[in-house]
Amino acid sequence: MEIEKKYSSEYCEVSYVREQDAVLCKWLQKCSGKEYREPLQYGLELLKKFNAKTWITDTTNGFENEREDSEWLMKEFVPYTIESSCKRVVFIISDSPLKDEIDEQSKVLSEYFKVFQVKNLEEV
Repeated sequence: MEIEKKYSSEYCEVSYVREQDAVLCKWLQKCSGKEYREPLQYGLELLKKFNAKTWITDTTNGFENEREDSEWLMKEFVPYTIESSCKRVVFIISDSPLKDEIDEQSKVLSEYFKVFQVKNLEEV
């Protein structure tokens, strides 16, 4: 898998995966505020730079968002993503307590993107 430009912190890794023309955001542990928003903003920069068609979020180590971060996501992140080159949103999710939250997000996002839920990156 060829990966370009990578953001890495103790909370999240973000990269561009050429084979899938995708930005991959892999959460590593719970975070909020700057630690939550910074990797997503980096991912938006990658969307723009590579005109990526797919955004992949690996929620294997996911967590429930703080209310303020959820509001930021809907006010800032989602509108920018809608206006970008992105056409597909993929959630990597297995047996997770986040399943209900991801189902709700998928419903909202499906108005703008093709949305998929898969068990691992190989299914993308």
